[in-house]
Amino acid sequence: MFESKYDLKQFNCIDLDQLNNVKLQNRKDTKYIFHENKLNKLLSDASRDYKILEINNNRQFFYESIYFDSDDFLFYNQHHNEKRSRYKIRFREYKTTGEVYFEVKEKNNKNRTVKKRYPVTSLKNTLDSFEKNLIKEIIGIDKKLNDKLIIEFDRITLANNDLTERLTIDTNLTVKNHSNKKSFNNLVVTEVKQKKYNPKSKFMKILKNLKIYKMRFSKYCIGTIHIYDDLKSNRFKPKLIQLNKVLNYN
Repeated sequence: MFESKYDLKQFNCIDLDQLNNVKLQNRKDTKYIFHENKLNKLLSDASRDYKILEINNNRQFFYESIYFDSDDFLFYNQHHNEKRSRYKIRFREYKTTGEVYFEVKEKNNKNRTVKKRYPVTSLKNTLDSFEKNLIKEIIGIDKKLNDKLIIEFDRITLANNDLTERLTIDTNLTVKNHSNKKSFNNLVVTEVKQKKYNPKSKFMKILKNLKIYKMRFSKYCIGTIHIYDDLKSNRFKPKLIQLNKVLNYN
């Protein structure tokens, strides 16, 4: 059992089958980052209107993802250069259930997130013909891609009582490659996932009351900057400044 340091027992729970009613594979994402010292208050305020995912008596889960990119960092640069349509390629393992998926995640020109995922047998650091063909079919590129970044974090998943909104709360974020590693202690990344953007979300109101404001944030891009020294990152500088402010908040 995953031992969480947060008070998660205050929530009513839902199981994975119920949560799958709000998969939102085509959705509007709104992200926020904040210091961990605000998290218990956030959870307390959300516990009446939101339910928590529980699997095998666990309410917090460990995730590991392996991201792929070209040697010239095509997908990183799509994001950095603010290309309207951009992609992330990864394997993700849900450690609690043992499920592993190959995922192609697109942020399209309507600023919506569209995720396609396919079950695979294990977490891998290479792409075989199945994944390569999917990439070519979905993205239209036939470029050599290598494992560039491993991202690990713990996740709490909530859904509102009407099952129309899904939330993820990520802590203990660590990024690494074969030679470097960076941990973002005290950082919380939360994401509100909706079919259509709804600023009247109760969770968004709670965040606003805690003076937590939305911010575009990519774990892959921010992690890549910290692991690889020679990448262009000037457009991410405001985000890096804000990230440091959050990490140094007391």
